[in-house]
Amino acid sequence: KLLTSAPKSRIESMGTKKESMKALVLKEYKAWEEQDMTPSVVEIPKPKAGEVLIQAKAASINPVDYIVISGVVDAWAKPSPLTPGYDVSGVVVDVGSDVTDFKVGDEVFAVNWALDEGQQSGQHDDNAKDTKTKGPVAGTFAEYCVIPAKKVSKKNPAVSFEEAAAIALVGTTALQSLKHLDLGKGKTVLVLGGSGSVGNIAVQLAKVMGAEVITTASSRTEAYVKAAGADKIINYRKEKWEEVLKDVDAVMDAIGEEKAFERSKKIVKEGGSYLSIKTFDTGLDPTAHAPQFKYACWYCLKNNVKDQDYLMELLATKKLKVNVEKKVPFTKEGLTELFKVQSAGKSMGKNVIVF
Repeated sequence: KLLTSAPKSRIESMGTKKESMKALVLKEYKAWEEQDMTPSVVEIPKPKAGEVLIQAKAASINPVDYIVISGVVDAWAKPSPLTPGYDVSGVVVDVGSDVTDFKVGDEVFAVNWALDEGQQSGQHDDNAKDTKTKGPVAGTFAEYCVIPAKKVSKKNPAVSFEEAAAIALVGTTALQSLKHLDLGKGKTVLVLGGSGSVGNIAVQLAKVMGAEVITTASSRTEAYVKAAGADKIINYRKEKWEEVLKDVDAVMDAIGEEKAFERSKKIVKEGGSYLSIKTFDTGLDPTAHAPQFKYACWYCLKNNVKDQDYLMELLATKKLKVNVEKKVPFTKEGLTELFKVQSAGKSMGKNVIVF
């Protein structure tokens, strides 16, 4: 069904007269290998009050994408049909009423995720109280997408669209995780999985915070991890980190390492911190393991534009680097390759759709 009354005034002002777009529309929750990755032709959405319409220039994939579409996350909303994707960068082509911070032509980026309202952890559902103002779940694997304006940040011209799309989710996750771990000058942190997208950004951000950073890598990824600035790299294929470390202030598990929490108890100082973005070994109460740990919990990001703005500033000033490893076109073949590469778990950097 094509839109018969598209928001032409705004889209036409960008030199485009389109009423339809291509989007990845999935009608069932099942393994990505079983999905039809052919983009569908659908109507261009129109922004509601408080929303912006973004013409996508790039979108990036994350492990959560293939996990969500498989249907295993029962605690989160499961809209059907679903257009996947949480990270996007592009150009504003229309704004809903009440939007004053953005105008047509602004270059922007965002992670479409639950807003940070002080809750312990986030989820992919929009958490607006009024159902009329709830934004869409996911939706960035499309030529155009609508997102609540309060989730969107402006892109610095010095940063590419691909880099901006690549940083939103992983950068926000890494930054918020390190804040929970209370890092700073004189603190030591072990980041498990320094070659992963979140882990690599976490290594860099921890250095910006002034911490001493230890991380894990294999021989294959050691040079990549070293470039992130780690002070010490442990080859996990040759050494067990719990046997060679002691008295660290914090551990961040960015990879889901087996029994990482139990092993961390051997090396973390009394009153230290532990966080995992992958496993639930700690439970969901961050204070449950006191006094040994002042904080120990699973964590999931929350959308926070101040965090997005800070990440963009670091990228623009070259204090942070996000590696875009693979770029694919928005085609069936490109999307299939995107999910295949991401689910293989061997990427050193982000994999991005270019529109």
